[in-house]
Amino acid sequence: MKYFAIFVLIILCSGLTGCIDSEDDFEWPEPTEFNCELSLDLNLECKLYMEGFETPHHSISNPENEEIWIIYLNGFVKSWDGEELEEIADLSSFVNRCHMEQGLLGMAFDEDFNTSKTVLISYIEEGDCDGPNDSDLILASIKLGESGLLDPSTISSLRTVEQPYRNHNGGHLISIGDNQYLWGIGDGGSANDPENNGQNRSNSLGTINLFSYENGKISPVLNNSEDDPYILHHGLRNPWRFSLGEDNMIWIGDVGQNCWEEINLVPLFERKNLGWSLKEGFQYFDEDGDCYEEDDHEDHSDDDLTYPVVAYGHENGNCSITGGFWMDWGPESLQNGYLYGDFCSGEIWLLKETDDGKWKENYVGSSGGMIVGFGRGIADEILIFHWTGDIVLIE
Repeated sequence: MKYFAIFVLIILCSGLTGCIDSEDDFEWPEPTEFNCELSLDLNLECKLYMEGFETPHHSISNPENEEIWIIYLNGFVKSWDGEELEEIADLSSFVNRCHMEQGLLGMAFDEDFNTSKTVLISYIEEGDCDGPNDSDLILASIKLGESGLLDPSTISSLRTVEQPYRNHNGGHLISIGDNQYLWGIGDGGSANDPENNGQNRSNSLGTINLFSYENGKISPVLNNSEDDPYILHHGLRNPWRFSLGEDNMIWIGDVGQNCWEEINLVPLFERKNLGWSLKEGFQYFDEDGDCYEEDDHEDHSDDDLTYPVVAYGHENGNCSITGGFWMDWGPESLQNGYLYGDFCSGEIWLLKETDDGKWKENYVGSSGGMIVGFGRGIADEILIFHWTGDIVLIE
């Protein structure tokens, strides 16, 4: 019954513009019962960690203890100590869930959390589900009250990004140290980037923002007077997840449209253009959905774009990339690589560098469901969050 209800919801969502706005004959796969299968070569174990009806998609480690906070799309935040799941916040009345890509999208602790009791949150504000989209992406702060719960009355808006459509909101938020944070923002939605936001550096749509947060206020880090000063990298379609790797390099999983799902690797503090919607993967973007591979992937001297490390197609049930972590923790067999999966197929891969300096995809296995995010467990287990509400553990 649980999976039937969720399947009906997904089918309804798929009728909205941009749930997966690619081929006309695309059909959502039906959620399946838990059936995680991993490669025998990696010596890993996989098990169902938690069942649920809501959609968890991210976790962050509480700096004050060994608990993790799990973030749910519907606006709830719950603390997990390995035995009990306790509610930390109910922000459901503040977030919009008209579209499956809306909701509570990101969270990060203030670096001075032990003193400030402040958390940064990223969400689509509550609004009317009828007619044009009137709900924007909000970056805000919220404080932990004396009760140990996040107090909605302390929400303070820090930055608003207007969203012309309901999808492609991004919203991922991570701390990178020195009171600085990265915030991912989609291209504004619909299909085909109709307003060319990906190549417009005067607004933050289709970008990763870089900002500092101190004394209750945010400010841009980069010295840039001509464009939006918060923009670090642009030319992105929907950077649902990104991770800070070695040598201050950022791994970005950018959701594709017709043909290619991208994994990009860019320097943290060097502004880069990732190409959308001039390019999708290595090819020129084609609104008609024609997919082809160029023969000269390594010859791009004629433009100033940064191309993916890897782009994979929509074969074998794949449809949408879900990053992912640079693995400098966790099971030994998965370290020193970038871990990612696909939403529709539930397949998981590890991208590792070869001796000749190239990146190779290594098959890890299947989590048995629709992957919406990865997390880090209390004992450095890998958590895989599913659209159905299930959380799978790999160790």
